[in-house]
Amino acid sequence: MDRRYEFTRVSRSRIVIDEGVEAQLPRLVRELEPEGVVVLHDAQQPDLATRIARSLDAAARIPIPGGEASKRLAVVGDLARNVRLAGATRNTVLVAVGGGTITDLVGMLAAILLRGVPFVSCPTTLLAMCDASLGGKNGVDHCGLQNELGTVRHPDLIAADVEWLRTLPDELFREGLVETAKKAMVLEPERFARLEQLAPELGARRPKAVVEAIDMAVAMTMELVHCEGTATDRRRRLEFGQTVGQALESLAGGRMRRGTCVGFGMLVECRAGGVPDAVTARLATLLGAVGLPKTIPVAYANASSLWRLCRSDKKARGNVTMCVPRAPGDCVEVELTEEALTAAVRAS
Repeated sequence: MDRRYEFTRVSRSRIVIDEGVEAQLPRLVRELEPEGVVVLHDAQQPDLATRIARSLDAAARIPIPGGEASKRLAVVGDLARNVRLAGATRNTVLVAVGGGTITDLVGMLAAILLRGVPFVSCPTTLLAMCDASLGGKNGVDHCGLQNELGTVRHPDLIAADVEWLRTLPDELFREGLVETAKKAMVLEPERFARLEQLAPELGARRPKAVVEAIDMAVAMTMELVHCEGTATDRRRRLEFGQTVGQALESLAGGRMRRGTCVGFGMLVECRAGGVPDAVTARLATLLGAVGLPKTIPVAYANASSLWRLCRSDKKARGNVTMCVPRAPGDCVEVELTEEALTAAVRAS
């Protein structure tokens, strides 16, 4: 006997990001008809987590150390034990409160605990609201490789209050705006133009402008998720800025945030990739308006070291290629050379 069956799984995810969402959380979670709630949160955000746990009448509040070091399978195992000790069943809702590391960990736990339990993501950083909590991809590092083990599991609900961003340091706040600017530059010229209009208000952290920028990022990301596997060209565009940005991040050794490195990476790649000066200037103006420093710190503006790191990038195949925008929404793949990189770094 030789039979084949095709299965299609449909999942639904609700996204609510605005001002005043924290007050709506009890109602939003009740609509999932939970059999109890467990809140898992960044250990550095106990006050917010306590408020949310109380409002949801949570059975337990479990802190998780933040940072990439927590993204390990052993941590997922420890969390699973603690959640079960709190009485969790297959209908218990896990609520993640924190940045991308926390939503990744809890998303993976929700996917595998008892073969799947309801999951609510409450991202508390702008990058998590604009990118890291979206798309359903969760993972942990393993054997020195980032996100080597993981799942694809969309949250039942993503709920975030922009008020949670009020105490976020400027550099962390900027990360989400850089990611949104990158997506708009390579995918949606109309949205890029709108971000240019919103730039002064975004730089001042005006809540309505921030909500609009997040809404753009969500729409662009979810459109790509719907096209997963059929729009590889559009997915490839999101690598813009990452080749040089990741090299810069490695060279800085953690002394610069990834969003800052990717922002500089986009500008260097534009200059090295022959992007028209007018397009590069528009991008530089937008990034400057949301707080990106004007120049790469001298300590890391080392073209030869950056070239060595670019050559070792996992995407490199003999030569180093980049996807750069000739105009907003119009991208082309070009080769990066050491000479072009050196000239671009000098100009930055």
